[in-house]
Amino acid sequence: MKKIFGIVFSFIILSLPVFSAENVEWTTKTGLERVEKIGKNLLTKNNLPTQVTFSVVETDEINAFASGDNEICVYTGLLKFVENDDELAGVIAHEIGHIINHHVAKQSIITSLTSHIVSNAKLSAKVRTGAEIAHTLSMRKMSRNDEYEADITGVDLITNAGYNPLAMVSVLYKISGNYIDILQTHPSGDKRTMYIYDYITYTYPQKLKVKYTSDSYSQFMKYATPIVEKRNASETKLAKFNENQAKLKEKRIKKMEKYKKKNQISGWQASYYLLKSLATTNAQ
Repeated sequence: MKKIFGIVFSFIILSLPVFSAENVEWTTKTGLERVEKIGKNLLTKNNLPTQVTFSVVETDEINAFASGDNEICVYTGLLKFVENDDELAGVIAHEIGHIINHHVAKQSIITSLTSHIVSNAKLSAKVRTGAEIAHTLSMRKMSRNDEYEADITGVDLITNAGYNPLAMVSVLYKISGNYIDILQTHPSGDKRTMYIYDYITYTYPQKLKVKYTSDSYSQFMKYATPIVEKRNASETKLAKFNENQAKLKEKRIKKMEKYKKKNQISGWQASYYLLKSLATTNAQ
């Protein structure tokens, strides 16, 4: 039986990067020192619970993920394409964003319920197939929404910790590919980076005055500038943009404050721990 609590949230596992940073020999030890330092700084500066652990895996695979047990893992393959602490902070903050929003717990529970349905011998093959299809479609939509939510939560975290949020645009645009969006669980690179940039534009407009120099950011701005100019030229579009961003900002503030209440566990997280306990007991 497939282990249902192995669900993790990956930063990206897409196409090969077009850009690369300086040739740095990253190992598990050197990578972990840097990841832990930045990760702990993000938690401390944002006054977040510190029950988050960090690890680094030495592999050429370009990835990072958060687990349901509040562990964040970064692969050395991804570290090779991080140009500075701001960009690495963006990667780590994105994963902390998944933890803050309880994304892993939520998907684990839904997957568990679906697994129970499809393994029920009393149900017809048609019903089981329908459950699998519904699960795939709902998880795909949920994953996309979760990625967006983790992205902008990450923007709040790195900005509050003193890092440049534009670095998050740079690192994501650098290592994400442009692909057929409807077939993927992750939104396309253009859509995600634009979503992040829009959030920075409204919530942290002063940060746009701080120049960020990287090839990937420069290429992103070639894509973003015409979109921004077109929006700003229309009073209706600009008003709608501001309205949507105000709601998004308010939602983020509420979720962050809720997570900071250290003794409060979300319903998703409580259910996750219960199911994990039951699964461990049954496996013994």
